[in-house]
Amino acid sequence: MIVNIISLTNVIFEGEADSLTVPGAKGTLTILPHHTPLITFLKRGSLKLKIGGDEKFFEIEKGVLEVNPKEVNVLVDLLDETN
Repeated sequence: MIVNIISLTNVIFEGEADSLTVPGAKGTLTILPHHTPLITFLKRGSLKLKIGGDEKFFEIEKGVLEVNPKEVNVLVDLLDETN
């Protein structure tokens, strides 16, 4: 699935991923390919992106997640913009 993680100041990640785990406002969500479309707010915590056997983590303050049939978009305020 195509995942775009974007902050106010830069594009954090754009590309293919196997899964994305996010701190949803009402609990942790894991997004897999062909997930049902949704929009939700994100709270402070870690985004976990799985790509093959690798995992990438991003610490966020808050954000918004949009899952649609073509891609997953995550708009975030990062805790550390140096990632």
